[in-house]
Amino acid sequence: MFCFLSSFVFLALVPSVLGQSYLEGLVQTLNANGLTQLASIGTSLNGTTIGQQVLAALPEGNKTLFAPTNAALSALDPAVAGNQNLLSDIIAYHVVSGNFVNQSETYPNVTIGRTLLNDSALVMLEGGKAQVLPWSKAANGSMFALNGGSNVTISNMTTYNNTEILIIDSVLMPPPNMTTILGNASYELTSLSSILQSTALTGGGSSILNALTSAHGITVFAPNNAAIAAAQSTLSGLASNTTALTAVLVNHIINGTSVYSPEIRANQSLVSAGGEQYSFTNNATGLFVSSGGSSPVQIVQSDVLVSNGVIHIVNGVLVDTSANPGAASSAYASATSIAAQTVAETGPVGASPTSTGSSGGSSGGAVMNGAPNPVILGVVAMLAVGQML
Repeated sequence: MFCFLSSFVFLALVPSVLGQSYLEGLVQTLNANGLTQLASIGTSLNGTTIGQQVLAALPEGNKTLFAPTNAALSALDPAVAGNQNLLSDIIAYHVVSGNFVNQSETYPNVTIGRTLLNDSALVMLEGGKAQVLPWSKAANGSMFALNGGSNVTISNMTTYNNTEILIIDSVLMPPPNMTTILGNASYELTSLSSILQSTALTGGGSSILNALTSAHGITVFAPNNAAIAAAQSTLSGLASNTTALTAVLVNHIINGTSVYSPEIRANQSLVSAGGEQYSFTNNATGLFVSSGGSSPVQIVQSDVLVSNGVIHIVNGVLVDTSANPGAASSAYASATSIAAQTVAETGPVGASPTSTGSSGGSSGGAVMNGAPNPVILGVVAMLAVGQML
């Protein structure tokens, strides 16, 4: 349970450099809309480095604040509510750089914004980028955020100064890691998880799953359990051919970058971690992907976020046993070079950036630590060795 504080007490704890007049007005707006618990969280925000950075970022440029109701915050696990650092991270995940709600896509398409959450303990995206948040709207115009496999209803909207405030009925939690999502039975990806866990990198030791979880910037086209079952005879036939099986697996992966569905729909030229060219088809039936010469499979659930990238769940296996390690390395180098550029992302992810620099800082909206250097998956080396045998 959060302590209720007056605007005066809240502002007394905020350094003047952060803009007391802005924060006073924001607190008053939140209180006027019945969001008293969110307004009072300012004390814990100011008590952490992350929280101070969030408060400092709010008055700068347009922002979108996803504001949980009192009931939503009251339902928060006490262990989370009592952890000031984690609570600051969670609030950072509720703030999106930019204000483009009027550009929201209609489901199944989504709009994706870059949040202020960039704590390296929770975010491992390429180039030190901050985590993203997807939302969409139904055919009737009602809007919702997508979080942890659930739709979080946006019940009302209001505006204060530069900030669009979207009132939501649940707290948005930062995405977990790759291993957690693949092992979550509700996503029906446990068969893929088992295969990735049992397939070792070159030289043995760590599995492909462990490499995926520790990499910075990963996109996975993940066959669901039904897809794995339907392709079981094909996969069993490859069991004795490690190189071919590994090629099939890495041709479901884009290494070094997180590619979200709006970027896929924009028909980007993308190359797999096995060096194969992807092809995408978007029609009235849905969005489809193929690798090399494989048969296309449908993306049945897009933009399942993880701490270091994104998963798109597909209804079939991309049976592509070809590999081009040179193309894979080139694509990875290109992806990491682009990720290292400083880009002010104040519009939907996938839209043209507003500015670009040449240094390796964080993306627009980031408020803390950049990610460590990305990891090149050892499977590329395995494929190179396999081709020479």
